[in-house]
Amino acid sequence: MHVFFGIFFVLSAGVALSAAEVTVTYLGHACFTLQADDGPVVMIDPYASYVPYPALPKPADVVFITHGHIDHCPWCYGEKDRVLGNPILVWPFDKQKRVEEGRWRIIEGLIADFVEATHVTLKGGGKGFVCLFSFNVGGIRFAHLGDLGRPLTPEQLNALGDVQVLMVPVGGHFTIDAAEAVQVIKQLPSVRVVLPMHYYVEGYCPWKEIAPLQGFLDLVRTEGWTVREFASARVTLSPESLPESLEVWILPFATE
Repeated sequence: MHVFFGIFFVLSAGVALSAAEVTVTYLGHACFTLQADDGPVVMIDPYASYVPYPALPKPADVVFITHGHIDHCPWCYGEKDRVLGNPILVWPFDKQKRVEEGRWRIIEGLIADFVEATHVTLKGGGKGFVCLFSFNVGGIRFAHLGDLGRPLTPEQLNALGDVQVLMVPVGGHFTIDAAEAVQVIKQLPSVRVVLPMHYYVEGYCPWKEIAPLQGFLDLVRTEGWTVREFASARVTLSPESLPESLEVWILPFATE
């Protein structure tokens, strides 16, 4: 495993893997993988075994870590076998536990913007800072908001860019809640697909303080947004197939 500590160079403009079909797989909680055609597998926020979703371990080439909690960084708790292979681990924090903000080249064709945000919610949940990641894969701009504690600031919105696919926490307590998630979605008018995450699932999420998905969906429907429920944890996207208006996509978590 190679660890990325922000030692690569900053680029003045974003470039990305060229337009292609991108497979997105939901592995449960806040963990996703993305892969454009036969390109590298990018994983975000794998969980330690304390969070007993069944999908891990899985292979990856690059792993983004939004922060060092047990449901987002197994290495922080001594578990080195949750991600298979020899991935580049993107750890975005300096020695003061602050995010190394900026635009970074991770590997050839994969450039990410690192954006610091507070983990602490308006009600006092959460702790410290998280890194929001945005990057282009297959001609689509993705963003993962980790354990975002509050709605986005103008500076954060500017750094994230014109996000088209948004992975956003909705369960509250440790993160923004359902109403705040709706607010965040409205802050990003370029978004076409919302992938909710970090909500309570009986038997898999250890924290009953986190709300289940239904409350978020109730609010989404009052906004008039389309909700699509998929039978598979895996969906394929391309720039041409993105919906013309915002849709919320519900993916079941992978079971193998």
